[in-house]
Amino acid sequence: MKYSIRDIILESPSGKGEEWLKRQKSLEWSYEINERLAKDEQLEKIFLKREGKEKDFLDAFLKLGNTKALRNFMETCMHCGICIDKCHMFISTGDINNSPVGRAELVRRIYKDPRVENVDLSKIYSYYYQCTECRRCAVFCPNGIDQSEITRNVRNVLTSMGIIPEYVVTTLAQVYRVGNNLGLNEKAIASVVNFLEDDLKEETGKELRIPLNSKADFLLIPSSTDLFVNTDTMKGYTKVLNALNKKWTISSRATEAANFGLFASEKYLRDFGNFVVDEAISLGVKTVLWGECGHGWRSASNYVRYELAKNGIELMHIHQFTLKALERGQLKVDKNKNDDLFNYHDPCNYARGGNLVNEPREILKMVVRETVEAKYTKEETFCCGAGAGLLADEKNWNEFRAWAGWPAVYYSWKTGASYMISPCAIDKAQFPYVIDYHKVPLKMKGLMDLVGYALEI
Repeated sequence: MKYSIRDIILESPSGKGEEWLKRQKSLEWSYEINERLAKDEQLEKIFLKREGKEKDFLDAFLKLGNTKALRNFMETCMHCGICIDKCHMFISTGDINNSPVGRAELVRRIYKDPRVENVDLSKIYSYYYQCTECRRCAVFCPNGIDQSEITRNVRNVLTSMGIIPEYVVTTLAQVYRVGNNLGLNEKAIASVVNFLEDDLKEETGKELRIPLNSKADFLLIPSSTDLFVNTDTMKGYTKVLNALNKKWTISSRATEAANFGLFASEKYLRDFGNFVVDEAISLGVKTVLWGECGHGWRSASNYVRYELAKNGIELMHIHQFTLKALERGQLKVDKNKNDDLFNYHDPCNYARGGNLVNEPREILKMVVRETVEAKYTKEETFCCGAGAGLLADEKNWNEFRAWAGWPAVYYSWKTGASYMISPCAIDKAQFPYVIDYHKVPLKMKGLMDLVGYALEI
């Protein structure tokens, strides 16, 4: 990679780059920047309790070493260092433990010498919850070592011991309670739906319905933030499905494209995926349409898809569905309504975990006047810096993630685009904050937002 980490940081229009670089001079300084641990009463809400000590972690991790993939990742690292400056967390912190090889070494030494003493669980927790599971390191590693998979294995063990951030636990608990991350119950969702329908009528002059808990052919799984925060994304879905006259619905019991189980343990990933499967069966749908969420799509594509297929139900991403309709001429759009320069940012989990790279680009070209690519795209895309549970709003953490997301925003800014487009719920929460912190002249939108703007109803 021909870029200077120092230059990327110093070029921040915020003027805070020099100060940030000074912090990087302290060895292991980011060890102290970690998310609050969940309290015992919070753990109970996700059927956990805090138990176990260093030896329990050691025993559980060594058992994982029996799996072929983890054994390969533990044994084939050549310590060549190629991965180090490819990692946005290392770029933003300069802390070697916040690089793929450095993070892996924290547990590799345990794997290589089971008799090791003084397992520092605090350090393992801190650095393994600063990995965003983005998989960029695996793209560049000569041996294909995937730190994301090491992280997921370590977090599985930590979670079983009740060592898990408060932010992740409260999010998981909301899904168990009402079926979405924001904690919106059926009454709240119905109220939001009514508001959005009124808003759409005012915009278009037409009755565009958002069916709720109805028998249908298509079940749309939006991110809960599409209903409450990123409402233009939800309007985009609604306009497309109404324009195509599809029999569709959303469900108040499964209104979450995200799946924080991916960030904690396999149990939660499966539980939340099965909520969607059960609801799809209950509503008698033929197809589940997944909304804009990167890690949610990775979970759905690699788990939910196969559980749905067992019941004769198809899984499609909303982009795949929309592109087919555009290519068949079933949707009329006016790209002049999006008359700016747009840069498409690949969410990590689309490009490196969900096989969704070309469809979003094709849609974007059909609904805007002009697009431009950043220097690092597709499988080489930079992470937003807030995935895998790092979106917590905590003291000292916010500035940390503002720099973690800076490489991605930096390269989008350098394209000269007016808009940075990313169809990922976490990106939509993270990038506006990073853009504002660094005082960059960029605006942020989801892809289905632009489809909605261009669509002629």
